[in-house]
Amino acid sequence: MKDINIAVIGWGFMGRMHTYSLRAIPLMYRDLDFRPVLKCLCSGHLDNAKAGMEAAGFESCTDDWKTLLSRDDIDAVSVCTPNSLHEEMVLALLKAGKHLYIDKPLTTSLESARRIQAAAEQSGSTVQMVMNNRFLPATLRAKQLADEGAIGRIMCFGARYLHSGSVDPNKPMGWKQGAEGGVILDLASHALDLLGELVGFPDEVMCASNTVYASRPTKDGGKCEDLGEDHALITMRLPSGALGFCEAGKISTGANDELSFEIYGDKGALRFDLMEPGWLWYYDNTLPEAPYGGKRGFTRIECMARYPVPAGSFLPPKNAVGWDRGHIHCYYSFLDCLAHGKKPACGIDEAVKLQAVMEAAARSSKSRMWEKCGA
Repeated sequence: MKDINIAVIGWGFMGRMHTYSLRAIPLMYRDLDFRPVLKCLCSGHLDNAKAGMEAAGFESCTDDWKTLLSRDDIDAVSVCTPNSLHEEMVLALLKAGKHLYIDKPLTTSLESARRIQAAAEQSGSTVQMVMNNRFLPATLRAKQLADEGAIGRIMCFGARYLHSGSVDPNKPMGWKQGAEGGVILDLASHALDLLGELVGFPDEVMCASNTVYASRPTKDGGKCEDLGEDHALITMRLPSGALGFCEAGKISTGANDELSFEIYGDKGALRFDLMEPGWLWYYDNTLPEAPYGGKRGFTRIECMARYPVPAGSFLPPKNAVGWDRGHIHCYYSFLDCLAHGKKPACGIDEAVKLQAVMEAAARSSKSRMWEKCGA
């Protein structure tokens, strides 16, 4: 049994989600030849770090992430901090020889992403970006169908990621509503990544965005006017010429965590909605027309929790799958890469391509013109 010693930096929502995933993996995956070990929790507030250590079962804690650099007993680090803090931490951790599991997006700019890419290549460390929505059975099945050619030539496509958390102008803001956040880096990153995985990344984009309020209240009772965008519409053109769109917004009144995509090709089509995560819709356009319809029509594929071995025994495959399951399988895939020398599914090169698309979208929202996405 190989121990993989892990430190988690950040004890906000994502730090807790990463830790939850690590604790769940030994239960949900049978007969593994590796084991994640919760070695150290780092939080900027020592009281939070101590509370998290005790609650989650970490062996140690700290309020200084730089102490992790010299620790030979730590193999990999989860980076769960705000976007603007990623580069400094990631570059230092790579130099120290750590493997990295980085919450999306990789960083705040393409220039920064390229520096991280160069450092990762020089270090030889395994780097995976956290793209949990790729790792649900339904989205994995969509990738399988796309790779098998079941969609054929892409004709058109689209994706949406909608929340409602920014509708209230009086709600104290978090960092994701500030200038280093915004819905392009926050929500569109997930939708664009799924589209990149299924149809490929675009050559160029045109984007319009909107910040609905001139200012927002801060948690300390102040006011902030340096805000990120609340809503973005991105039109994309693939190398083939096919057009698609991505919409991301936190001002969609009534929305919960509503990620969806639709892909239309000359041989078939796919639809997915995260609000019904156990199902994937597939249309086979190669079936002949017939009286009364024959067998044509969208098929609702029963994906549920049907992961391949070593997953799928607990919880059972027939059970409904939840949002957290994508995070657990994403982290499992990273550890499996570390244990067996595999290349991660969403590694540094794809992270940089995604960053290039998001940066082109941000440029386009200012220039009001098509912008190239060259990474």
